[in-house]
Parts: sequence; C-alpha cells; structure tokens
Amino acid sequence: MSLVLRALPGRLLIAALALSAAVAGSGCGAFDAPEVRPCAWLDRPSGENPEGAARTAVLVDRSSSTRPGARTAPGAPVPDWGATLVRELDVAALEGGTLSIAGFDGTRATVDWEADRASVSRVEGTDTTKGDRRRARRGCLEERIRTVSAGTPRSGRTDVLGALAAAVDQLGPQAGRRRVVVATDGLVNTGCADLRSLGFDGTAEIDATVARCRTAGELPGLKGVEVALVGIGMTAGGPVPTSPQTTWLTTLWTGLCRAAGAADCRVEATARTRGAGGSDVVKHPTMEPVVTFPAVSERPAGRVTTITIPGSVLFATDTAELSPQARGTLDDAAKRVRELGPLSVAVSGHTDSRGSEERGRRLSLDRAEAVRAALAARGITVLTARGHSDDRPRCTPEYRDGEPDHAAMACNRRVEIAVTVRR
Repeated sequence: MSLVLRALPGRLLIAALALSAAVAGSGCGAFDAPEVRPCAWLDRPSGENPEGAARTAVLVDRSSSTRPGARTAPGAPVPDWGATLVRELDVAALEGGTLSIAGFDGTRATVDWEADRASVSRVEGTDTTKGDRRRARRGCLEERIRTVSAGTPRSGRTDVLGALAAAVDQLGPQAGRRRVVVATDGLVNTGCADLRSLGFDGTAEIDATVARCRTAGELPGLKGVEVALVGIGMTAGGPVPTSPQTTWLTTLWTGLCRAAGAADCRVEATARTRGAGGSDVVKHPTMEPVVTFPAVSERPAGRVTTITIPGSVLFATDTAELSPQARGTLDDAAKRVRELGPLSVAVSGHTDSRGSEERGRRLSLDRAEAVRAALAARGITVLTARGHSDDRPRCTPEYRDGEPDHAAMACNRRVEIAVTVRR
C-alpha cells in the first residue's frame, strides 16, 4: 500500500489517505468489497463472545400493537424504535464489545438476530474524527433498527419474557458487562404475563402475575444482566393507556425484571414517535389478540343515564388524588352531562371486595368527592356524592375456584356519574 501511495500525485495521495481513514474508522475492512459500505460492521460477527468484553443485545418489538394498522390515520404518532434506541445506546460505550440486534413478537423461537454478535471496533483519530465516525455509526444503527422493526411478525402473539430469555442465551455466560435493551409497549398476550384478563389497577394484580411467572418457571435468568425496557405503553393503534394505567404497566415490568434477578432494571414509558405513513401498514399473518385498557362507558336506563369511569382511568392505586391524565376524561364527562340536559347529577364511588368494608367505603367516598369537585370546576352541579364498598358489584364473581378474577375486580373499582333527565 505504501509503495502505491508514494507513486501517486499529491492531490490523489491526499484523497487516497482520506478514503483509507474513512474505511478504517467505519469498521469495514480496508478494500475487501467492490464498494465502501459504512454499515458493514453490523454484519461482521465476532464469532463468539470475547472473554471480559462488554456485550449488548437489543430487542425490537415488531408485534401488531406497535405497528400502524389499516385504521391508523396518516400522520398519527407511532413509536419510532430506531430513534428511541439510538438515543438509548451510547455508541462509544459499545466499542470493544459485541452488539446483537433482533426483532421479536412471539416466543423465544421467533427472535431473529439480524446483527449477530457484531464486533464493534474502537474508533481512533482526533476528537473531531471520532465524533464524525460515531455519528456515522449512530446512523447505521438507526437504519438497521428501523429495518428490523418493520419486519413481518412471525407470530400472532407477544412474549417479552421469551425474548429476554433468548437475549440471555445470545449474551452468553462469560464475564464482562452484559446488557439487554428492549423497545416494547409491554402489552403481552401469551404466557404467564398475559395481560388480557387484567384490569391495570392495583398492586395485587402485579404481585399475582409475578408469582404466577415464578411458579411457571417462565422468568428468564437475568442474574448479572442490566436490563432497560423503553416505550412501555406506547401503542400504535387503539386506546392509549391513561397515566395510572401506564404507571401500573411500568411497575409490573419492574417487578418481573427484579424477580428474574437482573443486576439493574430500568423501565420507562417514553419513546420517540413519528407520523405514520401509508407504507408502514403491514398485513400481519395472524392478528394478535388485543390487550384492552378499561375505558369509560355509558348506560341509559329510563330517565337515568349512568356514565361509568374505571378507577384506573382516574386514580393511581389506593389513592383518591386525580391523576394528570384524568383531566381529559373529566372534560369529556362534563361535556356529555351537559349534552344530556341534566335535571340532577349524583356521583358514587365503588371498590372491590378486598380489604375491610370501612376502608373500601372511605376510599370510594373520597374518590366520589374528588370527581364531584372536578365536575363543579367544569360547571356541573352534583347534588350527592356517596361511597360504597363491594355491596354494589358490576362484575361477578370476583373469585373463580378460589382464585381472584382481576378483570372483575378492576371492573368493580369505578366511579359512576348518574344523570337524571326530564322525560
């Protein structure tokens, strides 16, 4: 190489040196391909996990709930896993280690490693050169992650725990820093953490789910592994969880992560978003069962129309303090009350059968009073506010074969706005 360079004219020599430096810094081989491929380093596996080297595995949820569907309006905000994960990953910290990237949807068997223990070489040069080359690597990562997230789902289910187990296998048992970063909405519909029958309300549901996963042996062995889950609750279609419901989701995944023995668990309900485009819509081979959040409902009966608001839509667990997200719900409720032309309005709070009757009635009354005050601030006069324990259940039974039915319990934890109208 040096003999060839010495034979070149001055300007050509400078250009050749610049090209050689760019190729070396990108992670590509010198001239082992007919064209320069700046992102080729993602396709160059190390062959094994080097002893003592840092290892990172990135999992990208490509299930239906994270993808725009046929009913998603153009421009509607949807999770942008590429931008989210590039922000999460420090490319400088990856240097000297390996990086694996996979999309997942169903069980651990459907995890596809698109980048398989790619060796991340150290960037050399001046501070300016290092900055340029690391920015180029970030661009490569973002592009690859977006490609992975756009892949067609291989299953009609979602199992985050199964994906985490596959990531542990990918990292291997060798010494050194091991890290798993997962971009997911956290809406599981299979396995021990199936959320379809839960109400997204209360720590009892969370404790029961963690215990069920431990008993079933479905918790991945995360001992010594740092885990970050980002984008929890960030769906691409259907109802968006309220603030208390999102808090419930993050608490659940933190509990599952800790129960699996992770060295560190960080669970966040934040993600970068982008506007959905027509080309984003993918015809899924099997539409997965939908995880639904408890929502506001309305039931007319004679002169009385009852607006029912689930407790998890308005309040955090075991509190009577309205969440920030409750404002929009109560705005809509007040608007609907006015539309009905009320003769009188009454508010009642309800709990499930757990705990003492006195405590349940007190919490229900406090919640009813909080809603009464919120409606008054919106120009709605509420004549009465009452608190009930479990004496007026909406969904029964709360226990089946001795086991709690959490969906029924969540259904019974509610606030009702009874609007009496003129005939």
